[in-house]
Amino acid sequence: MRNIRVFFEKKDECKYISHLDLNRVMLRAVGKSRLPIWRTEGFNQHAYITFALPLSLGFSSDCESMDFRLLDDEMALGQIPSLLNACLPKGIRVTGCKEAKHKPAEIDSALYEMTLTSDNISTEELYSAFDEMLGCDEIAVEKKTKKGFKTINLKEYIIRCDYSVLNDGVRVSITLPAGSVTNINPTLYVSALEKRAGAEIDADIYRRGIYVKDGADFE
Repeated sequence: MRNIRVFFEKKDECKYISHLDLNRVMLRAVGKSRLPIWRTEGFNQHAYITFALPLSLGFSSDCESMDFRLLDDEMALGQIPSLLNACLPKGIRVTGCKEAKHKPAEIDSALYEMTLTSDNISTEELYSAFDEMLGCDEIAVEKKTKKGFKTINLKEYIIRCDYSVLNDGVRVSITLPAGSVTNINPTLYVSALEKRAGAEIDADIYRRGIYVKDGADFE
């Protein structure tokens, strides 16, 4: 029995599929593909799959992963992507498959790409507001926790941030803490920017990478 990690994209219309529905989609695809994977025991047996870092609703991504145990030790892993893709909807596509190297608990950070636009202010004004916000010593926001809400300083959580003006808006590439210990959602920065700019801002958010503590890709 091998611990297998499948990597996949989630974009276009499928970015609006909730994590619960994504789980159902993947379970159906695994069933239709007839992959020999380990199933739970008991009266209601079903294929057992897990996801390392669930994606927020409305986000796109090209670095999602799903884990399961493969019962066939002789099966070539290169067969798995095509078998699953034949059973998946448009917007979800398996891009690779390998034996799991890292544990989900090792995830330390994630890279997000945001395209910011607004109908209320110009792109130049939006860029200036973002630049001024990052120049502050403190970006205070209310973050929801299991015990309620607490005020945090978003400036302290930025691992890296690059931004520029493009034809379609302000493009922001930001690396933030992610995982079971500390997980910072990039929409918190959008909310803080709306407050500073005094305007409603649309954000198209794409997760581009997931990393472990040494900066290596999560594999």
